[in-house]
Amino acid sequence: MNKDKPITAGIIGASSESLYAISEAGKKGIRTVAVDGNPAAPGLAHADEGHTVDLRDTSAVFDFFDNHPVDFLLPVPVGRILTTAGAVNDRYGLPGVSRRAAELATDKWEFHTALAAQGLRKAEAVLFNKKEEISGISGMEFPVVVKPRFGSGSRAVKVYRSFADLEEDMADVTSFDEDYIAESCVPGTEYGVDAFIADGSFRMILLREKIITPEPYRQCVGYFAIEKNDSTEALFSRVNGLLSAAVKQLGLNNCLMHADVMDDGNESFIIELSPRPSGHYLHNYFTRYATGFDMLSEYIAYATAVSAGGSYELSYTYSAENMMIRYFDLLEGVVESLPDPAEIESMDSVLCYNCYMKEGDRLGKVIDGGSVMGRGFYVIKAPSIAEAMKISREIESKIVIKEC
Repeated sequence: MNKDKPITAGIIGASSESLYAISEAGKKGIRTVAVDGNPAAPGLAHADEGHTVDLRDTSAVFDFFDNHPVDFLLPVPVGRILTTAGAVNDRYGLPGVSRRAAELATDKWEFHTALAAQGLRKAEAVLFNKKEEISGISGMEFPVVVKPRFGSGSRAVKVYRSFADLEEDMADVTSFDEDYIAESCVPGTEYGVDAFIADGSFRMILLREKIITPEPYRQCVGYFAIEKNDSTEALFSRVNGLLSAAVKQLGLNNCLMHADVMDDGNESFIIELSPRPSGHYLHNYFTRYATGFDMLSEYIAYATAVSAGGSYELSYTYSAENMMIRYFDLLEGVVESLPDPAEIESMDSVLCYNCYMKEGDRLGKVIDGGSVMGRGFYVIKAPSIAEAMKISREIESKIVIKEC
């Protein structure tokens, strides 16, 4: 790093999810250069420089960064193009996730294969395509969950209780010509995990219990932060042990990470993980609220130090308060009236309230992230999930939906 030049950070994927990273870098005097294939991506206008580049074309991305050198990449919530960020890190020797590690994390089949071979993912799985026979799935033990091989935000994820149900639904399941995976639907309570991996060491930042829609869809509509105490010590031990082993097996290092984990009280199971910060208002809102720790700001400090040839030591002891983030999982219909935000924000338990809905909006069924996240969210502080859910019902009772 040239001390005479300002530190420059690159952003690969400049959606609205990148805005927090750009803002935090700016506060630290770091110049930002963002690229995205969509010329209307919000981050392009907010960064110091924004350029339209096809992120699926690695050669084009290399050509760009050959002429726009950066000291490191800012980690932002992205999907499959995480492999492009990994390729850039590899080519220029930048800190952060490698291309191979990104490939293993974004390809659900490769992810399963790599972990199952080491006994780190105990589930039956079958890979199939819409053009192929699905008879291989008939021998699986049901229920199974079907999901695209590549994808995020719970897109096209669905649970099936029998092969007959799956056969009947195949036209819907395979509406896109892409690979799918059918795998064991492992029982238990589902959790989300935020973590920081530096110098080969896995450090959990937050464990959060998920609030899930009923089957057949399993879309998360809220999280409750889990305190670390005597009653949760065994849970933390299981999740920490499994994720630490998986991180080592997948070659993840020097990155932020989020994961989805199932736990039945005796054993933990990794649903998926990704070497990037969590989206859906988590890393930039909820994790900060619940822990008082800003993962993105800390990563910038790490990357700045490492890029300059220095060292970095993460100073964090797990500390989470009882809080819930809730997304608007409402009835299908038309929004007839909404409460005054000031009325909700004045409630003692409400830490923030961000409603992006408008009167007259038509709300569909919540089946994936795309169907609910644009509505907004709010954060509640409460001593238990039950109490938080009670407050949530009180808030949402003030939203009037006209059923259609």
